[in-house]
Amino acid sequence: MTTTPWLIAHRGANRQAPENTRSAFDIALSYPIDGMETDVQMTGDGVPVLYHDPTVFKIMGTPERISDLTYRQLCEMNLGQWFSSAFAQEPLLTLDETLKTYAHRTRLMIEIKSYKPDQISGRSLELTLKVLEEIRKPQLKNYLENIFILSFDPVVLKWAYDHAPELKYVLNLSDKTDDPTGYVPIRNSNASDIGHLYGLCVSVKNLSEDLTTFAHSRQKKMMTYVCNNAGQVKRAMNMNADVIMTDHPGWLCKMIRPF
Repeated sequence: MTTTPWLIAHRGANRQAPENTRSAFDIALSYPIDGMETDVQMTGDGVPVLYHDPTVFKIMGTPERISDLTYRQLCEMNLGQWFSSAFAQEPLLTLDETLKTYAHRTRLMIEIKSYKPDQISGRSLELTLKVLEEIRKPQLKNYLENIFILSFDPVVLKWAYDHAPELKYVLNLSDKTDDPTGYVPIRNSNASDIGHLYGLCVSVKNLSEDLTTFAHSRQKKMMTYVCNNAGQVKRAMNMNADVIMTDHPGWLCKMIRPF
């Protein structure tokens, strides 16, 4: 590799503040990172919000799904107490607020969560449409280069590309398969399989030279997550990853680009 890979804060600096929150993002941006990754879901009343898990069990100890709760109900929950009492008043971020606050400051890798119930109900594509609408607002037109759309759902990404081909799409490859390249087999593949994608993303344990070669031969970026120790970072660097995601952006920046 001739250039240093992008260093991306996974859900912000999520070991220093609750993931996917303003505090986690602001701490991440205090380091010389290249961008931040986050997750977007849709509330029961159709608001795209930043949240990773399908339920609120982590913060409330109850099994309600994000898709079954309204935006107001979520805002009334204590979203930061589970992490530390210091973050007890941490507000829920909407995608709209996030784009307005951070798109002009850094790269944003926005993962569209597409859980099976949402795929079946059609909510995955409904959310995708709302994400595209937010990104295409006039005030963001000068910052589209900073915005990337990620998903484990290839249907979501292809649908999004068909409706907004000017944006950049990254397929997250699932670990839940014997073939870590998911729906894009290295052998017997052609460029049209991933022609609409900007890149591929895979967990560092499934990153391989074959996969990186496959991506680079088709002029796609190779991204990997989550590198939280020296061995994982070394593996990512040796495999020529273009993008490294970490839960410890401060530590990773000191390791790769001292500041």
